[in-house]
Amino acid sequence: MKTQLYDGGRKIQVDTRTDECLYAAQRPRIYSPGFQRQGKDLYIHKDKEARITYYLHLWSTAKTISDKVIPVSPATAERFLRGKGLICNLFPKSDPIATLYNWGYGIAEEF
Repeated sequence: MKTQLYDGGRKIQVDTRTDECLYAAQRPRIYSPGFQRQGKDLYIHKDKEARITYYLHLWSTAKTISDKVIPVSPATAERFLRGKGLICNLFPKSDPIATLYNWGYGIAEEF
């Protein structure tokens, strides 16, 4: 899916086929008209100036719901991955949320 995102004053051309996927939600193997599934995939886009943009691709198997692409902050992307039980080394290690996870808390709101 190709689309344009706007991050502040700059326009970003993203493509889910060429950008790196950090997390892909499980898709159903068999599609049926009575069963609808939705999911979120997390992608990372690097432009020519090596600026990084994280975005979520919201998809659905329903024909009436169109796919959406939403830019997210690095902190939101990290929380999304941690919520799925994944850790990515692209994020800084000195943030308070990483410290809470190292102490054994599952989500930041527990503290």
